[in-house]
Amino acid sequence: MRILLTLIALSIASPALAHGNVQCHGGPKTSWKPIAALTTQLSAQGWKVKKAKPEKDCYEVYATTSEGKVEAFFHPVTFEKIAVFQRGRVLYKAPAHH
Repeated sequence: MRILLTLIALSIASPALAHGNVQCHGGPKTSWKPIAALTTQLSAQGWKVKKAKPEKDCYEVYATTSEGKVEAFFHPVTFEKIAVFQRGRVLYKAPAHH
C-alpha cells in the first residue's frame, strides 16, 4: 500500500517537475516579438491555440495539435520551440536546453 501511495504522489507531482526548469534565455522583454505573431505562426502549422502568455523568460502556449492537448514553450525572440509537454510527459525538448 505504501508503494502505491508513493507512486500516486509521484504521478501527481510529475507535471510540475516536467516543465519547472524550462529556460529560454529570452533576454530583455523589449526585444521580444509580439506573442500574436507566434500564435499566427502556430495556427498556420495546424495548432489550435487556446492560450498563450509570457512565462518567466519564455512564451508558454496551451494548444491542441495532432498529438492532442499540449503545453509548449517557445523562445520569445526567435520562436524556437524549446519544449512540448502533454500531461507531464515530454514530447519534445530542444537539444541545447536541459
